[in-house]
Amino acid sequence: MMLSEIDLERVQRRLDALWGIGKTDDGGVTRLAYSDEETDAIEYICSELDDGFEIRTDHLGNVFATRDPDADRSLFLGSHLDSVYNGGRLDGALGVVVALEAIETAYAEGDPQIPPTLVIFRGEESSRFGQWAVGSRGALGQLTVEDLSATDQSNVPLWQAMQSQGLTPENFSEPTIDMDRIAGFLETHIEQGRVLDEADERLGIVSSIRGPVRHRVSVEGDYDHSGATPMGLRRDAIAGGAEMVTAIESTATAAAEDGDLVATVGEFAPDGGAINKVCGEVTFSVDIRSNDESYRDEIEDRLLDRVRTIADERGLDASTTPVDRSPPVELDPGMRERLIDVVAPMDVPFREMPSGGGHDAMNVQHAGIPTGMVFVPSVDGISHSPKEETSAEAIREVTAVFTRTILDGPPE
Repeated sequence: MMLSEIDLERVQRRLDALWGIGKTDDGGVTRLAYSDEETDAIEYICSELDDGFEIRTDHLGNVFATRDPDADRSLFLGSHLDSVYNGGRLDGALGVVVALEAIETAYAEGDPQIPPTLVIFRGEESSRFGQWAVGSRGALGQLTVEDLSATDQSNVPLWQAMQSQGLTPENFSEPTIDMDRIAGFLETHIEQGRVLDEADERLGIVSSIRGPVRHRVSVEGDYDHSGATPMGLRRDAIAGGAEMVTAIESTATAAAEDGDLVATVGEFAPDGGAINKVCGEVTFSVDIRSNDESYRDEIEDRLLDRVRTIADERGLDASTTPVDRSPPVELDPGMRERLIDVVAPMDVPFREMPSGGGHDAMNVQHAGIPTGMVFVPSVDGISHSPKEETSAEAIREVTAVFTRTILDGPPE
């Protein structure tokens, strides 16, 4: 198959159309989980499918489109269409558009050994509800009632947001798909880091995905007047929280020298703060990830102990609430080898590499389905940002890899 047979203009047209759904003033995208914008994006992709596709939507809003719904086996390809607040135009959307282009190109070339299915998972990003990969977990029977009770910043619960989109979530612990039919799953994504970009490599065959554990920390002190309260009598939640954040960073930095680990405080929110008062309450998030689950859990305990110690030293009250815990995953070795076999003769610079970010592919592999993932470079390592970008050559090449894999079939 020649790379010229892929319609890159069609790919870019679809990406631009999706970009216009939820586009922000500074060129980003806000298309949150279970929002009208996410629904509109899914409906747009469905409108691009020809009449040969049968489209099925499950009770969680996930979409499965195939030309052969009665096939005994199917190779699934896809990603998600929701975004973070003011995110980039490629995150998730690229995986859906590339999957569709690969499916269309494969059928134009011949008859796939195993018919493919385009998959659009809903609600992959955790930005709105603090719950990540809701759609893929739900499709695989991995959700709980508690997950659906999570609320957004407007106190709208996840189940209510689903209902607002015309969905009727039920039987959360039961898969919505026949997993025995799935021969494998493929997903592509920008790297969200700078390894490929700095190495001038255009594809990354993902070997493993770091597992996150997340907590929300609440720190309580006293609200006091900024001018009338002596320094020694203050219980300043912001100052205590800031010290905790610094301790988390320094502890994680030291831990990263001895093993695979990253830790991030991505949110820090004072409650009722003002320039002229001592703040009495602050909340912040902690995100800890590693490919080594036992090491991650060891450092997690160390970080939370530091938070409690600082609270005690400052006379503050600190509580931690678990938000999410997912084990790391090694992607299917057979699928990785098949992808490498496809890429090798293409004369395209590539490497095998781990993924720092979580993806729907992680849950699919956890369910025992052979899963493969291919990265394209993030220019300057930028992701979750209006400046997010990758090269047209990399998009064409990953589409070619997926097309060839569709035609040849996944490993037995």
